[in-house]
Amino acid sequence: MTTLHSGRRIALLFAALAAVSAGCAPKAPPTLAERAQPGPVFVLGFDGLTPELVERFEGEGLLPNFARLREKGAVGRVQSTVPMISPPAWATVSTGGLPGDHGIWGFWLPEGDDPRGRFVDATRRLAPAVWETLSAAGRTVGVVNVPITCPPDEVNGFLIGGFPYPAGAPLTYPPELEEEITKKGYERDAWLGPPDAGEELDWLHAMRRKGEARRTIALDLLFRRRPDFSFVVFTTPDRIQHHMWKFLDPEHPLYRADADDELKNAIRDVYVWCDDILGEVLGKLPDDGTLLVLADHGFGPAYAGISKAAVMERAHAGGVVPASRALFGGDFYLAGADSAARAGFAGTLRGLTGPDGKPLVSAVYETGRDTKARGYGGDLGPDVVADEAEGYLFAPGRAGGPLTGPLPPKAFSGWHRRYGYFAAWGRPIEPGPVRDCGLADVPAIALHVLGEPIPRRYAQNLPRHLFPDAYFVERPMEYSGDPTEGLRRPGDLPAEAIDDDLREQLRALGYVQ
Repeated sequence: MTTLHSGRRIALLFAALAAVSAGCAPKAPPTLAERAQPGPVFVLGFDGLTPELVERFEGEGLLPNFARLREKGAVGRVQSTVPMISPPAWATVSTGGLPGDHGIWGFWLPEGDDPRGRFVDATRRLAPAVWETLSAAGRTVGVVNVPITCPPDEVNGFLIGGFPYPAGAPLTYPPELEEEITKKGYERDAWLGPPDAGEELDWLHAMRRKGEARRTIALDLLFRRRPDFSFVVFTTPDRIQHHMWKFLDPEHPLYRADADDELKNAIRDVYVWCDDILGEVLGKLPDDGTLLVLADHGFGPAYAGISKAAVMERAHAGGVVPASRALFGGDFYLAGADSAARAGFAGTLRGLTGPDGKPLVSAVYETGRDTKARGYGGDLGPDVVADEAEGYLFAPGRAGGPLTGPLPPKAFSGWHRRYGYFAAWGRPIEPGPVRDCGLADVPAIALHVLGEPIPRRYAQNLPRHLFPDAYFVERPMEYSGDPTEGLRRPGDLPAEAIDDDLREQLRALGYVQ
């Protein structure tokens, strides 16, 4: 009996060891069929996150989660819209259309003879958002703080509106969600305004506090409710880079060697904060989930201004009467000008040179000619858009003044760049470098991964290299509708008075006088 019991104990021991060994064995990689199965999508937006700074801080060992994406995900750059500012860029990510499709070209739209225009909100959008498409298909969505989403759309899930905020508009859908999140400390994403000299630290602390409250509440809500499609945008990097670049860059004319270290490290620290958010999202992402990380544009220094007033004077001499609706940036409206006049003004911009004889402009776009939009919003935008050369920023200037010069007080010390950061991670994603990716591709990727057809109105060119070889044999691309289905015309927009509350928000932003 003893021998029998001993033999049985030994057999049981070996069985237990075999079970442990099996549990420790590495999991077999998913098959192509498994990788092609639809799954939830999480879009994580960081406004203004710059690929070069991400790579720099990764190299300094400060961004372990971004480094993890680079090692095991697909990482690269994403091309912004024309113009490369937040409203048209995030509207493109939201709708899959170009500014000529969704009609959002900036913070304002032309309105009759009023040179101020009408400030944008979600009712000005001419194209449906991806969350509307998904809601109509019965999919659940959670959207938090995406710019130009107030008043919020009615969705199958929840939506917390992003800047700007029309007077009297609710913050959330459903409306009762607003009370829940405000009790927890959620604040609207209103700009704090350019900091006065000596008050930069207080401004920085307030910006961080608002961002951290939004991070805590948004991620808790998204991962507690776990919708099929999640989309959250953190605008803190954009705000800090606009006003803190002068503390980062010793070459900047406004750099202060005696500035507080917290100010000098403000941009580095906000990238570390973004890395921490990324780590939290990666840790909570379900096994079958796909993560898309992106910025609407990049950032770089603004050392000197290009006087819009001086540029316009030169144009007047050539018989063109341009106007601009923005204090900063290269948007120009040429009311009634024909194609030859627009081309001539574009040539004037291309020919601008600085004191050193180098070009002041890196690229010029004639929006009516260069856009590939399918919608009806082309006439709402500027006729010509110019990207500044490195170190320059179009600024108001003064009539009769020089073409270039120091930036005015409280102007941005950091300004937008054409390419923002992009990364993709998850079961269907093939690791490696990302190339030829635009903002309109992002919602198309999301819909495909979710197993939904891509509307033909999208201006996408889905980067197939993000997926494994033969992936699209296993699960082909699907499309729906015709190229203009769901697109509205400007005349379809509701008539509204100019909103003074929006004017004050944008004055604080630094975009209007």
